[in-house]
Amino acid sequence: MAELRGEREVPRVFVEYHVGDAAVRLRQRDNNLFYEVEEPALTEIVRKLLDQAMDEYVKKGTDPEKLAEKYSRRLDSSEAVSFRYHLLRELRGFSKLHVFMHDDQIEDFTITMPGPVRLIHRLAPHYEWIESNVVVESDEELDKLVKLVVERSGGSITPASPVVEILTSNFDRVAGVLRGEVSFHSSITVRKFPRRPYSLARLVRLGTLKSEVAAALWLAVELKCNVIIAGLTGSGKTTLLNSLLLQLPKNYKILTVEEHPEINLKDHPGWLPLYARLPTSPAARQTAISLTQLLKAALRHRPTVIAVGEARAEEVQDMITAASIGHGTATTLHTDNLEHMLRRLTSHPMNLRSDQLAMIDYAVFIVKMPDGRRRVKEIYENMSGKWEPIYDHESGKFKLPEKIGEKLAMTSRGLEPHELVALEIRRRAEQLRAQARREEVVAAV
Repeated sequence: MAELRGEREVPRVFVEYHVGDAAVRLRQRDNNLFYEVEEPALTEIVRKLLDQAMDEYVKKGTDPEKLAEKYSRRLDSSEAVSFRYHLLRELRGFSKLHVFMHDDQIEDFTITMPGPVRLIHRLAPHYEWIESNVVVESDEELDKLVKLVVERSGGSITPASPVVEILTSNFDRVAGVLRGEVSFHSSITVRKFPRRPYSLARLVRLGTLKSEVAAALWLAVELKCNVIIAGLTGSGKTTLLNSLLLQLPKNYKILTVEEHPEINLKDHPGWLPLYARLPTSPAARQTAISLTQLLKAALRHRPTVIAVGEARAEEVQDMITAASIGHGTATTLHTDNLEHMLRRLTSHPMNLRSDQLAMIDYAVFIVKMPDGRRRVKEIYENMSGKWEPIYDHESGKFKLPEKIGEKLAMTSRGLEPHELVALEIRRRAEQLRAQARREEVVAAV
């Protein structure tokens, strides 16, 4: 109607918030979202003072904070805010990428060639990669930004070493490529791990899994079942594992073993994280500490549940050993179906025997849909070596897990196992639905 009256429809803003002194908006754009950054305005006088301050910094090495204080005195309050923001953005921050590096609502952002910065937003991950209004104008500017982010994250990228992957002080993962040696354009991709991990209720709100399915998995991990969460890259395996571990009682001791820190259970008082020490050069191999070594050491800490960030090799043997003596275990595996999972587990380098394979209770398969949404696709229960499907997303069928009922029956009397598990799953599902209603998510346009 607005167009018929000759009026221009203003694109809807779904979310607006601040990252420091910069405003961020998720705005509708056609049938997609658009990430809009509005930084403090640069007036002519602010630009001139910035040039002077930068010149002084180069010639005298004056501390940026002192420069900000010195030059801000000549400006009114709003111009002083703008001056300080842009000065520190350039001298201590990440220039054009400053907001992206500090916005905790961003899951990933990338630049693969000159053009707009693209990102995946935590409030709308189902929109996949969306564009922003921050544009890199040339290959030369992109070169500088890649070097800046890598160097300020504690690394180095040069023509002699043009491919770099490092972790920032916040454990975000920076992958950088310098053009000329292995690529036509420099590029950078930053994976930003959530400061506040996704809760299980949030995954329910996002539609990753139904409340009853979430409740069953929560119960399985709490009852010290042995669970594998399988999926391909970017399917949300670690996010789901993290959310399940966060649901565990506060009196549980949770020991996580990873090559790179991705699991975040800081809100749980019983969390003990262990990280492998990978060799950075041939000379450093003698001082490397593997996942297998960490898992063997983990057993001495009397954990309730042991979680391995991603199972790849012989560490699976040690996980099964932990399961056989009564510890709960959980891990992720890079595979997308049951047949391939079993083939990987029983072949080199994992080499599980049939009796060891029988120790695994549940296999959960999670996928990334074409529209970018994550979905728990299937769940299988291992009944004496026979894998029974208990959930299928396509049909919506969900069968109550028998093993969970058996474990509940050991501590309860008066009800049959299937009655116990039905009551407990219903109670937890209602709790998750109530929490999910309070979670903020941008719906599809």
